[in-house]
Amino acid sequence: MKIFATIVLTLLIFGGCSVNTPPVSEYRINTKIQNKNFKESTCRDKSLKVVQAFSSSSLMSINMNYGIGLHKQYVFSQSQWAESPNRAITSERVKYIKSINLFKNVQISKSRTLNSVLLETNIEDFMQYFSSDEKESYANVSITLTLLSSKTNLYISSKTFKSKVKVENMNANSGVTALNRALENVLKESGEWLSDECK
Repeated sequence: MKIFATIVLTLLIFGGCSVNTPPVSEYRINTKIQNKNFKESTCRDKSLKVVQAFSSSSLMSINMNYGIGLHKQYVFSQSQWAESPNRAITSERVKYIKSINLFKNVQISKSRTLNSVLLETNIEDFMQYFSSDEKESYANVSITLTLLSSKTNLYISSKTFKSKVKVENMNANSGVTALNRALENVLKESGEWLSDECK
């Protein structure tokens, strides 16, 4: 009986110390844009290198941040990115520019090939926001692109693209959907801009 009582007591002590941690949901940045081929392009004999995006340190992490009101920022406790937004957005940009066939070829920043043009990306905002009363929410994306000559590093052109998309439900899942839509808008607008630069 003493042995049985000791076993039961041990199980109760260690069982009471266990903590059930809810699973963390991982989300991906994955845009779906209908391919558009620009017929006129003086860049078809040029190669483009897409430099790894510049961003704040929060966008280099898999933590999923959100803002409330004008000044408060928090981290979703049960949601995170599968890959940091900085890296994922850079990948999406490369994928999209390849799909519109403006350049002879498109390379990532680690490529050692010689390139005619460099494309720098500065991610200024990529986050879900809630109103102060938490009754409304929207996704905001703001990205600045800069074209440079790879031979001289001289400035060619630059433009900022912004998109704000309403979030249907007050949660991270709906926020990710809206962020993907906002990024799609920015990518499409940047494609038009690149096309104009190649005329």
